[in-house]
Amino acid sequence: MFNSIRLRMTITYLLLIAAVMLATGLVLLNVLENYYLSSEEENLQRTGRLAAESFLTYLREDSDPVLLSSVAESFSRQINARVIVVSPQKLVLGDSVRIGGLLGSRLERSEVQDALEGRMGRSIQYSKLSDQWVLQVTVPVEEHDTSFGAVFLSASLAPVYENLTAIRRFMVVSTLTAMLFAGGLVILFAHRLTKPIKELTGVAQQMAEGKLDQNIPITTDDEIGRLAQQFNIMAARVKETNQHLTRFVGDVSHELRTPLASIHICLQSLEDYEMKPEEQKEFLQDINKETERLIYLVEDLLELTRRQEVGEKSEIFSLGELLEEVLEVTSPRVKRKGLTLFKEISEGLPLFFISPEALKRVLFNLLDNAIKYTPSGGWLKIAAENRAGEVIVTVQDTGCGIPEEAIPHLFERFFRVDKSRSRYLGGTGLGLAICKEIIDHYGGQIGVEESQEDKGSTFFFTLPVDVTIQADYEEDVI
Repeated sequence: MFNSIRLRMTITYLLLIAAVMLATGLVLLNVLENYYLSSEEENLQRTGRLAAESFLTYLREDSDPVLLSSVAESFSRQINARVIVVSPQKLVLGDSVRIGGLLGSRLERSEVQDALEGRMGRSIQYSKLSDQWVLQVTVPVEEHDTSFGAVFLSASLAPVYENLTAIRRFMVVSTLTAMLFAGGLVILFAHRLTKPIKELTGVAQQMAEGKLDQNIPITTDDEIGRLAQQFNIMAARVKETNQHLTRFVGDVSHELRTPLASIHICLQSLEDYEMKPEEQKEFLQDINKETERLIYLVEDLLELTRRQEVGEKSEIFSLGELLEEVLEVTSPRVKRKGLTLFKEISEGLPLFFISPEALKRVLFNLLDNAIKYTPSGGWLKIAAENRAGEVIVTVQDTGCGIPEEAIPHLFERFFRVDKSRSRYLGGTGLGLAICKEIIDHYGGQIGVEESQEDKGSTFFFTLPVDVTIQADYEEDVI
């Protein structure tokens, strides 16, 4: 029942409104009750003082109880209260109630004692005789510190409590009306607040079911609107990632299927047909070649996975020294193919704090492509220079070049310009993709500077120079 945010919000707000209205009502009723009682007491005391001044004349000398009762009855009619005149001995000398009154009896009350001692007396009590609450006030009758008795006044509080009951009823009706009105507003507010959340939930459920093409309309600029915007961004990225993953899995499956199919055919042929040793050797060489392709492909895939899951081990090194090391390893292969290698490496290349092994991977990939696709008798050149806060490294060859329409796709995974020749030369289609991920990771750029079919290509990459590393190194040397 309480699984709905809208219902919980509505109940919470209604309970809050009810609690506030109840507390306000109790405080207000208490204030009004004190006000009415104080006002009634003040009226009785004022009338009592007037009555005390009037009765003082009669009480100086022995007065006729009938006369005192008559005066008391007159005051009683004016203030709608019972008036009793009491002697210093607490004897009732006059009573506004003629029949069934207290005339001639003693009035033993604490309020009367207070008045005889010169103080105002006051009390509120429930009268069983009249079945109602009454306010009782006594006023001393004195002159020059001499007590001549007291005036006792008793007024019904029924009108006061009738007014308070009417106010209480009005407040109950007002509270219920306010709760109904507020409840409607809360329901409307909760609906508007939870509608986007409900849409988010529905869209998330659709995405969980595999329907990734989802978008939530943004109608507000508040936190909910920003949440919906971020959700749309996340949904777009999930969709894009899923598309890349699907394409990647398809590409991997395709790349694996070709060498596996070749290996299967060769093994099937070796098993089904009798062959001469030379033919068997040829089949085994084909199997070995396809197996190597599988190994290279798996190694490249593992390299991509490692780059996404673990960080590279960085260290400070000299770029110039690293380039010389790479060229020293590559030179024998260049000579074997009958190529000429040139280098233009500027002196004083800066230091870098990155993974040297990752950067070697980039250089080896670019040089490997240049060597593979440059025919014997050609040349290749590697150059490096410091230019405006970054280092630019270029690898140029006189190979077969790249068609213009293929250049935008060169750094995509499994892309090959000439698939048949790439497979023959042992390429996996992942080398340049790995290079791009490495250079992007370190804040640089990689691309093709120039390329013409049958005239060669020039690849380049840049790396930003961290001046703090150079400054720290110079301080260490000093």
